[in-house]
Parts: sequence; structure tokens; C-alpha cells
Amino acid sequence: MKSFDLLRIVPSRADLVPLAATLVSGAALVAVSLWAVRVLSVPDAPAPANIMPRAPLDISASAQLFGAKPDNGRDTIQLLGVLALDARRAAAIVSVGGDASRVVSLGATIGEAAKLAEVRARSIVVDRHGLQREIALPATEKANAYVR
Repeated sequence: MKSFDLLRIVPSRADLVPLAATLVSGAALVAVSLWAVRVLSVPDAPAPANIMPRAPLDISASAQLFGAKPDNGRDTIQLLGVLALDARRAAAIVSVGGDASRVVSLGATIGEAAKLAEVRARSIVVDRHGLQREIALPATEKANAYVR
């Protein structure tokens, strides 16, 4: 017997079945993978068309619903400075309704119906008909005065 006769393999139909099954399963795996990539990669949602901005809310109607008079800005209090020497001697520099600034001592009236109830380090508390509201100093990068 020759040595090359041992290397010669005669394929039979029984040897082709596992090869065909491997090729078919590989093709199925590739097809399922491509399908999954296509289904799972959802494109970005289209940008919505130009949406009209909402109209500003009219809070005067809701204020009138509960019996309050609409605020026309004439009683708007802006805090410009704080002068606090001790707990009993404190004052604030305020502007009411855009008027010129003035110094208001603790317990004095501000505007028509507000009273300076408390002076804090960076804010004041205003009492208006029993309702207390805190007004803070506006934020600035560089302060003009320093307090110890």
C-alpha cells in the first residue's frame, strides 16, 4: 500500500450533512443579527415643527378669584442695602415702586401697607397685613461696602 492512498479521503453523503447544517446555522445567525440591528437601532425622532410659544399667564384673574386686588407694581419693594448695628437698631435702604431710595428703620412703614418687621444680614422681612415676605439683596459680583 502506498502512503498516498492513506491520505486520500473519499467523501460520502453522510459527511456532507454536518457541513451543510453548520453553513445553514451560520447563515441563520447572520440573518438574525442583521435583523436585530435594524430593529433595535431606532432613528432619532424628527424635530417638532415650530411650536408657538405659550401666552404669558394672566395672574390678575386668579388674584381676583380669591378676592385680591391685582398688583400693578406700585408697591414693589426692592432692597438696596442693609444697615444692622444691633438687634434693636437696624434699618434698610429700599426703593418702593421704582421711586428714589430711602432709609427705613425697623418697625416703620414701607409704602402703603407694608412694615419692616426684621432685618437680616443679606435680606429683610416685610410684614404686609400679617403676611411676612423675605426680600433678599440682589446678587452682585463686587460689593461696594463690607460688613463685619
